[in-house]
Amino acid sequence: MTPDGTARPSTTDTRRILHLEDSLIDAELVAAHLARASIPCEVVLVTTRTAYEAALTRHDFDLILADYVLPDFNGLDALDLAVRLVPETPFIFVSGTLGEEAAVDAVKQGATDYVVKQRLARLPFAVSRALTDAESRRDQRESQARLRLALEAGRLGAWELDLRTKVFQASATCRTIFGQPARAVLTYAGLCAAIHPDDRSRVQAALARSIARGSDHDIEYRIIWPDGTLRWVQVRGQPVRAADGTAVRLAGVTLDATDRKRAEERQALLSREVDHRAKNALAVVQAMLRLTRADSVPSYVAAIKGRVAALARAQTLLAADRWAGTDLRTLLHGELTPFLGEGGSRVAFEGPPVALPALATQPLAMATHELATNALKYGALSRPEGRLCVSWRVEAQSSGPALLRLRWLESGGPPIMAPPTHQGFGGRVLDGTVRGQLGGRATQAWRPDGLICDLEVPIGLPAPAVV
Repeated sequence: MTPDGTARPSTTDTRRILHLEDSLIDAELVAAHLARASIPCEVVLVTTRTAYEAALTRHDFDLILADYVLPDFNGLDALDLAVRLVPETPFIFVSGTLGEEAAVDAVKQGATDYVVKQRLARLPFAVSRALTDAESRRDQRESQARLRLALEAGRLGAWELDLRTKVFQASATCRTIFGQPARAVLTYAGLCAAIHPDDRSRVQAALARSIARGSDHDIEYRIIWPDGTLRWVQVRGQPVRAADGTAVRLAGVTLDATDRKRAEERQALLSREVDHRAKNALAVVQAMLRLTRADSVPSYVAAIKGRVAALARAQTLLAADRWAGTDLRTLLHGELTPFLGEGGSRVAFEGPPVALPALATQPLAMATHELATNALKYGALSRPEGRLCVSWRVEAQSSGPALLRLRWLESGGPPIMAPPTHQGFGGRVLDGTVRGQLGGRATQAWRPDGLICDLEVPIGLPAPAVV
């Protein structure tokens, strides 16, 4: 199909010609002249208005030839029908009564050409030219249609600026990119006004260089929509020069680059976050190596491996959510699983879903690991009958961020006769992570039947310092 919805002519060399003529003798003369000129065509002859209209509705003719004077209607009526039903099909009058003035009027109303019957030798030339011109126009329309589809598929807005008059023409997509209704008029002054004030001089300087040097115009800048929304656009264009080399127009495309710029900003932020986390992790590892105490080298190695593994699990959780944070229950389950083996039922988790911020994930992972290590060595997890319950809730505060309250409750372990007399590495980690890094508080109570550790952590506070 052609862009106007009509059927495209056959790709073979044979053309279908509709001939409206009430004289069979004249029709034969026309066919003979076309045959002698070696124009491959199939001529369909109609002699009445009804037959003519029926033929037009099929949309399968490459050319229309029509007499000017007909028994039941005239040639201008036939032309009007063709213009309305098949506007892209060339129409040639072939008449013996068509005068010069009438012929000119017919061309003004849409006829492609006219040939008088007394000079049918000219007919093959008129037919060939009409068919060639029609095919050229059809190819151009199809090319433009493909270009429009490509621009729309790529969400590209097309534009053209007349450098002499500053008349700016923009496609509907281009106007939409600049926050304007698709049918609105976007002027050059309006375009300049939409550019962010901090980018305006840079854009104008780049445009001037492109015009002066005849180079491509390629720039990204910010624009402000009428509603105040900040957007990014990428603009590319080329100058069009006159014969004397003067740049007269600039034509190109515009792409909404907002999503890409925001993705780049997120990527840059993520890179900075990863860099910060890597340095922080190295500092934590250094502290582990310096402060860990053990009776033997194998014990020392095991302790370090466990703490590094806890740190790695926290890093993995953060990376899975692109360093935005993690789920509290997932973190607790991941840190306790290595200590439980097949005894996962010995631990109960009680609490609502909580999204931990990235800054709290690693410190809470390390604190949980130290509590679990202590429970495995001396507490509830050191005996098969021992049990552990980890519960939590989030409380809103009248001022400041919400407070996460987490309770670590052990039972069924060895009886606790008295609290420890000194603070080990685990205790220092607990104090350093919860208080030093998160600005929270950790309190421990050694009951005879098991340890209770209460953590209070403000959600969302920036980390004051690394341990």
